[in-house]
Amino acid sequence: MKKIFLTIMALILLNQMTAIGQEISICSNFSYSSYKELKKNIGYEISYNQLIKSKGSLGFSISQSFYNSQYNYIFNSNADGKNYYRDVKPNNQKITFSINYVFNVLNKQNDKFYLGSKLGLNYFHIRETFDERRENETETRRYKRDYWENNKIGIGLVAEYERKVSDKISISFSTVPEMIFYSKFGLIGSSQDPTIGLTTFNLGIKYNMKNQKKH
Repeated sequence: MKKIFLTIMALILLNQMTAIGQEISICSNFSYSSYKELKKNIGYEISYNQLIKSKGSLGFSISQSFYNSQYNYIFNSNADGKNYYRDVKPNNQKITFSINYVFNVLNKQNDKFYLGSKLGLNYFHIRETFDERRENETETRRYKRDYWENNKIGIGLVAEYERKVSDKISISFSTVPEMIFYSKFGLIGSSQDPTIGLTTFNLGIKYNMKNQKKH
């Protein structure tokens, strides 16, 4: 239902705006998150942008981020009230489908600076192997977990600088601070908060598909 809602909303926005062009954007990204399973992750984003006559841009994107750096933490078990040490080897990823609308606030021919907002639907694939031992003990137990957390809605702000390098090509840099609404699911040893803070930095290249008029 959430996917249908996002699709309908996007169609309504497109129907109400006057388009003047389209562009494709490919970005590499780095994110820092309060979510320990994806603390510092890297990835990519592919987006389609509908340029609007009012100096706006409506974008649709898919992104994928990866995290495989080892980490560790201590938690208190609800089962016996004891502290446990956990060393984790992750192979985690996040997939996001998003819509954003931004408005150009810089009136220059070759430079643009966009400000706007973003709405995303996030999917987390958690695949981890971890070694766990009780405090003041030497015996270690090994566990694995492999599960998905689906349909997590995120909202954020977008700030993007774009520099035109040719009639068709531009380069861009953007930062996107956002919040993802993520509820607890009662996993033993989980200390995840109901919301996730996330800041993403994107470096990309854009291709303008609008045909140039010949004089």
